Amino acid sequence: MGETEAGEVWRPVVYWRMMERKQQGKRAPVIKDVAALAEVSVSTVSRYLNDSPKLSDDARARIAHAIALLGYRPSRVARGLVTSAMKSIAVLSSNTTLYGSAMTIQGVEDEARAHGYPVTIAKLDGGSTEALRASVDMVMDFNPSGVVVLNYDAAAHEALGMLPDVVAKIAIAGDRVEGVARLDQIDLCENRAGRELTEYLLGLGHATVTHVTIPGGGGGYSRTAGWEEALRAAGRPIPDVLHCTWDPKDARAIGRRLAHGDAAARGDAGAARRATAVFAGNDEIAMGIIRGLADEGVRVPEDVSVVGFDDHPLADVWSPAITTCRQDFAAAGRRAAALLIERIETAVPGQGAPDDPGVSDLSGVSGADMPPRFVELPGELVIRASAAAPRV
Repeated sequence: MGETEAGEVWRPVVYWRMMERKQQGKRAPVIKDVAALAEVSVSTVSRYLNDSPKLSDDARARIAHAIALLGYRPSRVARGLVTSAMKSIAVLSSNTTLYGSAMTIQGVEDEARAHGYPVTIAKLDGGSTEALRASVDMVMDFNPSGVVVLNYDAAAHEALGMLPDVVAKIAIAGDRVEGVARLDQIDLCENRAGRELTEYLLGLGHATVTHVTIPGGGGGYSRTAGWEEALRAAGRPIPDVLHCTWDPKDARAIGRRLAHGDAAARGDAGAARRATAVFAGNDEIAMGIIRGLADEGVRVPEDVSVVGFDDHPLADVWSPAITTCRQDFAAAGRRAAALLIERIETAVPGQGAPDDPGVSDLSGVSGADMPPRFVELPGELVIRASAAAPRV
């Protein structure tokens, strides 16, 4: 048996076997290795990692020596074994690759990292309610400090309602979310933007506007609702909504059909007059529609005006450059993370809310008792070259 400088008795055989496995590249040392070498429980090592005062000097010295010998690097999970809560943020989203979702997540990560919070990103499985529930439960098993939900579609909205009432949460959505307890919100005001884009096209002289929505859109979807409200308020005909998938080829195919009339775009056999203005649910769909119209010899904007939504980086360099609504998704992500972290950490009297439009004074209120906060981040109409007055 060997002895350390602190006087503790050690097991050289255990140590050398651990080091042999490490050198063979089987795995890095884990908390169980530290516990075995220090002859304490895993929970005792976790208490040491969390600077708990409930440790003897002897145990503390043995654990420190074991960590040094093994070259063990403590993980956040190990530290969370005793505290029961990870200092972390989870992001729930049905899609993580689309421009809007990706930029929102980037904003959340940037702000969270600045405050020392790691971010877990979970892609929701919206195939069924059971699959969605499993996705949410898996995230909650890690006991995050708070959750950001990218409430951009029906699946994410359903998942939002599955989160426990007690968990700190914030939704980033196109419009106000109703019926969810203790929910902070970032409202992107997409209903308003949908109206503005439609009114802009009507103002150019178009009799009506055809709408091609993103997957899951239509009905009460905010961009679509804004389009319909604008047409109804102007007393204009309301064409049937055309539904598109995320596949760019589908948008291109819709563009080809639109070149031959609204009925052809819907797949109907009857003839119909070609639309003169199209409001696409996002810029990627607008790009596909423009390409499909060009395939059939239809020019944008000379023959058909097309507008998009989001202000994708390619919208400005597309031919023609796309008129759209600029959404600052990264700013929405940053603001959401900041509000969520404030709710998590606000527990000291006098620690109030930041100077933020739409956020009331929360001085002296604990995070658990804060009233829901609601912040609007409206988009901006960006006029480019893809829309013009209709041909006479």
